[in-house]
Amino acid sequence: MAKKKKDAPEQASDGDDAPAPAPKTGGEDFTGARLKAAREKAGLTVAEISERTKISKAVLAALEDERYEDMPNARVYVRGFVRCVARELGLDLDAVTRSYLPRWERWIAEQPERY
Repeated sequence: MAKKKKDAPEQASDGDDAPAPAPKTGGEDFTGARLKAAREKAGLTVAEISERTKISKAVLAALEDERYEDMPNARVYVRGFVRCVARELGLDLDAVTRSYLPRWERWIAEQPERY
């Protein structure tokens, strides 16, 4: 049983084995609102995405609302969260990350030192 779970990820060489039925990218901006719309189109709640990804509901809501002040100020965390959500929704991980992160980076650059 546990062996099957291990075998599946090893079969995917790129690690991007996202579900097929979700919307594909067409060069659009992936805003928090678009992530929310994709989640709703998939019929998933924030609580369900939280359960599946282990990302807190508060952080997921902040991602969708683009409330950057409520997100970690470390790029690695925000990038990871965005990619996890994109993977769960079957979106192109790289396209979503390339679209979403620059807005967060601009916001973070404008902030006084937080710590």
